[in-house]
Amino acid sequence: MWLKIYVVEEGPNGAITFRLDKESGAAFADLIVIDECSMVGPDIGKDLLSYGKPILVLGDPAQLPPVGGEGFFTDALPDFLLTEIHRQAAENPIIHMATELRHQRRLGFGSYGSSRVVPRGTLDGSEVVSADQVLVGKNATRQQFNRRMRGINGITEDMPVIGDRLVCLKNDKPLGIFNGGLFRMIEAKPSHYDRTHFKMLVKSDDFPNSRPIDVKVRKEFFTTGAQDIPWQELRGTQQFDFGYALTVHKSQGSQWDDVIVYDESGIARDEWWRWLYTAVTRAAEKVTLVI
Repeated sequence: MWLKIYVVEEGPNGAITFRLDKESGAAFADLIVIDECSMVGPDIGKDLLSYGKPILVLGDPAQLPPVGGEGFFTDALPDFLLTEIHRQAAENPIIHMATELRHQRRLGFGSYGSSRVVPRGTLDGSEVVSADQVLVGKNATRQQFNRRMRGINGITEDMPVIGDRLVCLKNDKPLGIFNGGLFRMIEAKPSHYDRTHFKMLVKSDDFPNSRPIDVKVRKEFFTTGAQDIPWQELRGTQQFDFGYALTVHKSQGSQWDDVIVYDESGIARDEWWRWLYTAVTRAAEKVTLVI
């Protein structure tokens, strides 16, 4: 079962905080299991340990750490490390590419089964928009690709239209939406009286059976960027952006059949191989790496 360990509280000045719930189901569990443990930073890691329960952490030490810090549980030697690749998996081209990267070896141009490594300028727009997901490194690149891909799809409006793919940028636990989740816009809500916000009904791509959710987003998230909006003005709103292209950091924990990766591993400096490893392993069937 999934466990929530935080309670949302609103302070007298309107600030939203998350308080550790001492009565969470984690307090009564016999064992807490954490998947994708490389994404758990120090604060959450310490909060989980505070329950005093045995914790089993599962993860891949070659993946990227959380943004702004090291993985709390990956900062120590594991009790068990699985290193043997079985024959069927070893023959998988994506596994071969990932193994080369894990050993910090560059991938050369060419085909790897149905996957491939190609130079920039090789792909046309139709190939890019037909992929299940595009991954990049920088937010500026992400925004550029989102504009370009919406344009290729014939969308000219600044605000989301029905069918637009969106990504959640911030947890809203009362609504059950989380940072990195992918959604589709299914209905625009009347908002002619509100020039600041865009109101819409969205439905999760990750959990197709979940109910649609009403959200209200500052329009700047879809236009100029919302980095300069005071947090007080974001109270009571949700944070979304277009999700045709994602950063590799934002993609962790997700997987798609057909992925295109634009190599911006330079942002990770000496950890370039870890960035590429994480990007390539987001693909289940086919990955195209553009370098």
